[in-house]
Parts: sequence; structure tokens; C-alpha cells
Amino acid sequence: IKRGATGFPGALVLQKEENMAIIVNSIITSLTEDRQEAIRKAVGILEVPEPLVQSAYIAKTSLDARRRGDIRFVHSVSVTLADGEARVAERAQAKGKKVVLRVEEPLEAAFGPGKLSHRPVIAGFGPAGMFAGLLLAKNGYAPLILERGGDMDSRVASVERFWSGGSLDPETNVQFGEGGAGTFSDGKLTTRIGDPKCAWVLREFVRFGAPEEILHRAKPHIGTDRLRSVVKRLRAEIESLGGEVRFESRVETFRTENGTLTGVILSDGSVIDTETAVLAIGHSARDTFFKLYESGLHMEAKAFAVGLRVEHPQELINQSQYGTLHPDSLGAAPYKVTARTSGGRGVYSFCMCPGGYVVNASSEPGRIAVNGMSYSGRNGANANSAIIVSVTPADYGSDEPLAGIGFQRKLEEKAFSAGCGKIPVERY
Repeated sequence: IKRGATGFPGALVLQKEENMAIIVNSIITSLTEDRQEAIRKAVGILEVPEPLVQSAYIAKTSLDARRRGDIRFVHSVSVTLADGEARVAERAQAKGKKVVLRVEEPLEAAFGPGKLSHRPVIAGFGPAGMFAGLLLAKNGYAPLILERGGDMDSRVASVERFWSGGSLDPETNVQFGEGGAGTFSDGKLTTRIGDPKCAWVLREFVRFGAPEEILHRAKPHIGTDRLRSVVKRLRAEIESLGGEVRFESRVETFRTENGTLTGVILSDGSVIDTETAVLAIGHSARDTFFKLYESGLHMEAKAFAVGLRVEHPQELINQSQYGTLHPDSLGAAPYKVTARTSGGRGVYSFCMCPGGYVVNASSEPGRIAVNGMSYSGRNGANANSAIIVSVTPADYGSDEPLAGIGFQRKLEEKAFSAGCGKIPVERY
């Protein structure tokens, strides 16, 4: 109960101390049932009168195709009540229902005790740089974002020239430029953490034009064609809030005094004064990694994975996953495979692209790196997936922290040689 604006007594305002929601899991609907039926089933499981329901929406949807004759959707439904979520959830759990109580916390920035002397600098305008820039801009920091590649339009032109047989631009390509590598590698939104920031990122994508279905799909996908306009709108908002994005501006190294950052040095020799920098440089900025290592920044080698792409007719995958009589409404089927070798290495599929394409994703001359992508319609004739094997620092041939990059480069050079500069293809 709050005091009214004109004194007491005043209007009574009911305030909930926490923004709680009940998540009702394992709600099953058939392929022909309306999606709203999942919400009705969830409210029925909770046994609450409809007037008590403030909001209800499908939080996640996946497809269960284990029984080809009985393919079904499986949903998780989020339900918010006017009051008593904890009591209702506890009652449902006592009856064996698959429900959990979740406290939805707003994403809020934590402010330091003092003011910055200079605006923060972000190196890289891929996903990490975009959302760091957006959050900083929303909170009045007017960040400066430096991206080594070109803006979206020049980047698209550069990549299409390269794919049509032109020369590689080492600065503007599939890896570098507005939107980062994801702009030309499928636009899948995948993370293996349950952080609330993930939901914030998805909502922001939708606000900038991504389809609303990414909010509830188990494997959200925007598509490289649709992602381009989404990224441009996101950049426009950062700029409208006082931020700045500079393209063709590669961070070379950093200026420090007494162990404290004082500036960012660009490849053209110019210096930007700042005491705060966000490194959002991605996985392919190998030259920057070496400059950072030479500057004394502590680094450690890590395990990663390498492999190749396999491609096969999409209809073959559809029949394997859904059966020969599958409905067209299911769209292009994905798959996932995992295994472990007798020597203990993990082998698994990664970045599976239904109805997609295998593309040249090189960022260094004389080397081949291959990726896969799908457009938003996922209506290409073929499916493709990376089949990769885990490697560890013991495989790199050196104890240097950056030895893994040399390991990658040797493989990429061999692939370039095997394909005479093109993607090497071996048929089954």
C-alpha cells in the first residue's frame, strides 16, 4: 500500500515484491492443434481461475520426433498470476506436475562510484560488441565502437565479390565487418548458459525486426538475410543514443601507464584516450591476439575443435527425422550427432544448417576456412553440418599460449593447397 501523490489517504497500489512466474513444462500439443491450446493446458494444470492470470505465453517450443507416427510439439509455458505464484506452484508440484517457480529479474546496469574521464571504447561490432554498445548507450555512456571491417552494405558487396571468384579482402569478409561473423554464418542464436541476459538479447533482436518466434523456439534462428537489416537498426539506435560506430578502424594495441589503460592505438597510428575498453574482437582476430600477447597481457592456451563440413540432400534428412509421410509444415529438419573415439576424443556435429549452404569463410590469404549458413526460409536443396573433433594444447606442438592459432593455420593452408584456393570437396 502506497501513500497517494496528494497525501494520505490515497489510491491503493498493490505492489508485488518480486516479478515471479510459474513455468509449466512438458505441455504437449499435436501438429494440428492451435498453439494457444498449450497455454490453456498450462492454466488448467495450475487449477487457477482465468481472472487470476495476468499473463501467459509460450516460453519455449521444441519438436519431439522420436515416434515418426506421432510427431508432437513440447512446450514450456510461462504464467504470471495477480498473486500467489509460490503457493500455486507448490500445490502443483505436490501433485507431481512439472512446474518450477522463476524470479524474472530486470537487466540493470551497475554504476561505479566515480565518473569516467573519457567515453568507453569497444573493439569489435559483432554480437558482444553490439550489445555491450547498446547497453552502454542506453545508460548514457556514449560508447565509441571500433570495427576493423566495413559497414553492412560494403561488407555484403565485398563478400559477394569474393564468393564470385574475386580476391579476399583481409579486413572486410565473412569474419570481419558490421554484425560480426554471425552475419554470414547462419544467424543462429545459441548459448549454453541460463543467464537472464540471454532473454534480454532475444527481446532486443525482436525489437529491431527479428521474428517473434525466436523468443520461444528451442533453436532460435534469424537467417543471414534477415539479420542484416536487424543489425543496421540496432546500430542506428546506438547512434541515436549518443554512441558512435567507426568502420575500417582496426585496434592495433593499447597504451598503458603504470599498469593502467590510458588509450587505444589504431592501425593507422592514431590514439584514442580512454580508461575503459571492451575487447569484443571475436575468434578470428589473430593479429590482435598476438599484439595483445606481445604487450604482456596474460593468456592461456585452451581446447577447441576442428573439422570439416558434410552436405547432403535436405529431403534425405527430412525423411530420416520425420518419416516419408512428414507434413511440409515441419520445414527443413535439423539433426545432431555425437560420439566418442576409442582414444577418448569427442566427435560431434556443430552449427547444423537445414536447407543451407557451405561457404568460404576465410579471413587470411592463402588459407581456407569453411562455414555453413542458412537464409531465413531454410529452403535450400541441401543440409550441411560441421563434424568436428576436440583438440587440446597437447596437440598444438608447442607450449606457447597462441600455439593453437599456428595449429589452425597449418590445417587451413593444407586445405587451401588441396582445393587450389577453392573449398576442397570429397564426395561420399
